[in-house]
Amino acid sequence: MIPVAELARHPWQQVSPCDGACSADEPQETAAWLRAVRWAALFTVMVAGLLALALAYPCGATARRVVIRGGARAMLFALGMRVEPVGNVPLRSLVVANHQSLLDIVAIASIAPAAFVAKADIFDVRPIAALMRAFGAIPLRRERLRELPATVDHVADLLRRGGTVALFPEGTTYCGAHRGEFRPAFFQSAIDARADVVPVSLRYSMRLPGPARGARQSAVAAYVGSDTEFSTLSRVIAARGVAVRVHATEVIDAGQWVGAGRGALAARAEAAVFADAEFLEAAPALPLAA
Repeated sequence: MIPVAELARHPWQQVSPCDGACSADEPQETAAWLRAVRWAALFTVMVAGLLALALAYPCGATARRVVIRGGARAMLFALGMRVEPVGNVPLRSLVVANHQSLLDIVAIASIAPAAFVAKADIFDVRPIAALMRAFGAIPLRRERLRELPATVDHVADLLRRGGTVALFPEGTTYCGAHRGEFRPAFFQSAIDARADVVPVSLRYSMRLPGPARGARQSAVAAYVGSDTEFSTLSRVIAARGVAVRVHATEVIDAGQWVGAGRGALAARAEAAVFADAEFLEAAPALPLAA
């Protein structure tokens, strides 16, 4: 089998301008003992969460959602992060968010347990794969465009059956100072299922050092360029005062966008996510996938 990273890119595949320089200057101030405690806590939460989820599965969807939401918040707490939820996500909805970090999935799950559409190469890391499958992740090989229609239909079917699905229409990760355009393909799922679309804005911040109060937007949790799962988690664990704001901005009835089409719906959701002025720069425009 050819490794995912070596497969040829198609013309519609998004490419991020971000790299390791985005997070190179983020302060790493925690003591060695606290880092060790956080690593141990993270491992314990992951193992306990998988066991709890296995026990909850026979108890129905409500029990699974409670366990997933609680497990996601426990993971963020173990990393030393604070989650700041704003707004609500109804059941049977398509959640669309900006994409900065592998922790985006955990952040969204902390307020809205959902089946996630995630790039397939994440499943190549066994511990991450086990966690992703426990969260109900749907693998998508972005470099295999011919598989996209079947995945879109699968998401529409999940929505029709009352599920909640989350995805990142930018198609890749950005550090937060840059951003990409929303690809419209999966918005067709919401239109076909007549489901709600919920734009969610994710913003990571760090507490200002010294006597200054407040916080600033941060790339400490970024997963871009040569970042690995380990390097991203290591930065977060070594940082102080990290928080993620999960802002469900509004609820859009996709049934009202049948005539306008998925492209217009994608643009509407993109505008809602990036209404925050601190999302500064759009990436160069690329052709949109059908």
